Amino acid sequence: MNIRFISLILILMLILLSGNVNAIAYCSLRDPVSQIAQLYPQKTNQLSIVKAVDDNIRSQVQFALPRNDLHFSELGQHTLYIAMFGKESLGYVHVRSEQSDWGLVEIVWAIDKDLRIRDFVFQRCRSPKKKIAEEGGFKNIFIGKNYQELKTLLSDDGVTAKKDVLIIAQSAPELANVVLRCALKTLLLTDILWGEELEKL
Repeated sequence: MNIRFISLILILMLILLSGNVNAIAYCSLRDPVSQIAQLYPQKTNQLSIVKAVDDNIRSQVQFALPRNDLHFSELGQHTLYIAMFGKESLGYVHVRSEQSDWGLVEIVWAIDKDLRIRDFVFQRCRSPKKKIAEEGGFKNIFIGKNYQELKTLLSDDGVTAKKDVLIIAQSAPELANVVLRCALKTLLLTDILWGEELEKL
């Protein structure tokens, strides 16, 4: 009886540990130095702040963005990078994953100090429309916008973009929906998790 109980506890611990490992890797930069330099070529160094996404944060996201839940594998440690030019902060870099019809899409976001989208690049994307999404016309849907401005691009269903946004996205409407949801969560989480620290910089 005791051996079975101990075995069950060990199995549960292994499952929880593997879940935490996945959560840490789920939204991580593969090569922070070069990826941050791609988005902030003038940067001389970078700082990082690690925070935990827990059930409370998950609930806040679900409240602010109904029907846009964080996956359980996203719970865990997440890192926000601060691109620096000497002692001056240039902006922030954060990577997030979003589920799509082609598997996970990982997007590296550059965010300015006013929490507006500055730029983004795909770290992982298997969509055949990826090249369209890397062009200026598509990117301009999101660049320069803050959380509230991006939220106005959502249709009434809360998960897809409005029709006029999808027209701008040309032949990549599904990818536009994915990028929009990811952008909203990224800005929201950046504010919730790191807002206090960023105000002190």
